[in-house]
Parts: sequence; structure tokens; C-alpha cells
Amino acid sequence: MKERKKFKRVVPEEIKITDLTVLDITCGTTKCSEGFHCYSQKKSSIRKFGKERVCKECGADLIDWERIHKGGLKEVDFIFESLQSEIIRHVFWHTPIQEDALEKTFANGYDTTKAIALKLLKARIGKYNYFMDGRQTPMGKDEIVNYAQHATATCCRKCLETWHNINMEVPLTEEQLEYCAELVMKYIARRIPGLTKEGITDEEQVKKLAREFN
Repeated sequence: MKERKKFKRVVPEEIKITDLTVLDITCGTTKCSEGFHCYSQKKSSIRKFGKERVCKECGADLIDWERIHKGGLKEVDFIFESLQSEIIRHVFWHTPIQEDALEKTFANGYDTTKAIALKLLKARIGKYNYFMDGRQTPMGKDEIVNYAQHATATCCRKCLETWHNINMEVPLTEEQLEYCAELVMKYIARRIPGLTKEGITDEEQVKKLAREFN
């Protein structure tokens, strides 16, 4: 894919969804013509379309928010399917994962990765930070939790409120943090099936798995 500027709003028609990487998009990117939106709680959506949590670009109202907000982890399949109608979530569900992130995850295993996820979630979104919200979770790089947070809308308090109905300005409870961590780990388990509980200690095996994964 040729080098180009980040698409902060609409992806041009000539650019295929399959060509997009995490570096090409933001939370506000859309390609409505192909069914990829950005659902907004901003007052501008109410002024423009008469309601919130619709696509900020075209007004598409496609998500069963009541089912998502009430269902919790029992509705995780439906939540994950719905999330992917936002372009940023779709890309993070399908983009190749960097080898460094894979190596770290294979070596750590499920239990250590979840401990890392809980620590990062608490630091990043445990409390609302007006000045950092939307920028506290890196776009990919060498940590699988970064991918998972963007894919599951646990990357910032604004996305968390939109998708999971958790008040943006109230500190997260331990139960809410655990819920976010479970979403993160369910994403990781689906992207990296067969991840061992304790991790792999053989460094060469870890590198081989990461090289062959994508």
C-alpha cells in the first residue's frame, strides 16, 4: 500500500478496506458506502440526525444498543460482530499483529497477558482524563492489549461509554475493569487461538510461532 495521510474522516472510494492498516485510520474514520461507520454520542449527531449513537457521517442507526448494554459477556458474540461495523474496530479485528507483540504474548501466556491487560486498563481508562482521552492507547505496536482495546472499544472512556454504557466521568469499579479485561482476553483468544495458560519458555519456539502466525 502506498504511503498516504491518515484518513480522519471518509476513506476514499478507491481505497479498499482490506488495504487499510491501523496507521491509516482514527476513531472517526468512516466508509459508509461499504457499511463501515462511526457511531457518535456527540451533540452534533442529535442536531444533525435527531438521535445519538448513530453514524456521525451518514446517520445509520444499525446497532441494537439495548441488547449490547444489557447483555454483558453473555452477548459477547453479538457485541464483537456489532463492533466490526465501525471501521476502526474492523481493522483491528483483521490487521496482522506485529511479530514483537506476538512473541511477547506467546511467551507470557494467557494468565500473564490478562494481568498485563488489567494493569494497562486501570492505568489508561480507570479514571477519565479529559486531556488524554482518545490518545492513551497506542495504535498496535508491540503490545497485543493495544490491539484488543481498540477492537473491543475499551481504548478510551468515550468509546467505553458509547459501546458499553459505562459513564465516562465516573471511575471504573473493579467489576467494570474485570469486564473490560474479559473483553480484551476474549479478543486475544480469538486472534491467537491455542494460547497456552502459562506461556512458552523456549525462545526459538516463540520466535518461530510469531514468524509463522500471520
